Amino acid sequence: MEPLGKILEGILRNPGFRERLLAWRVLSEWEEVVGQEVASRAWPVSFSHGRLKVGVSDPVWASALRFEVPRILDLLNRRAGKKLFREIRFEVGSPPRNRPRLSRLRSLSPEEEKRIEDSVRHLEDPELREIFRAWRRVLARAGNPDE
Repeated sequence: MEPLGKILEGILRNPGFRERLLAWRVLSEWEEVVGQEVASRAWPVSFSHGRLKVGVSDPVWASALRFEVPRILDLLNRRAGKKLFREIRFEVGSPPRNRPRLSRLRSLSPEEEKRIEDSVRHLEDPELREIFRAWRRVLARAGNPDE
């Protein structure tokens, strides 16, 4: 059986995978990045090739947010540390039912933090290790520690 670290290194060689992981990490902090008011009415839906699709609760908000695209792109790219997000498209719809909100997520216990650290310790790449650490924290805070 091949070690998980070797499997992950193979996955990372796929074009665009690091970009998608970094985008996921940034988008997992959506409410913190764009603010609670925007996050209560808009949510990330998908990301591919620099294009972010954002769901919006109603057409009025979609129109208003179109004026905010340069600011939102700047906030997202600053969080990513590079120009990762190039375009935002909005679609009106209903938010996902089980979408966790940062303000409602619980704090992690020291034991949970230790389990997360143990799960990413074998990753040699510091950027990848931080992405997986952030992913595990979001899942654990939302109540899904083993996903």
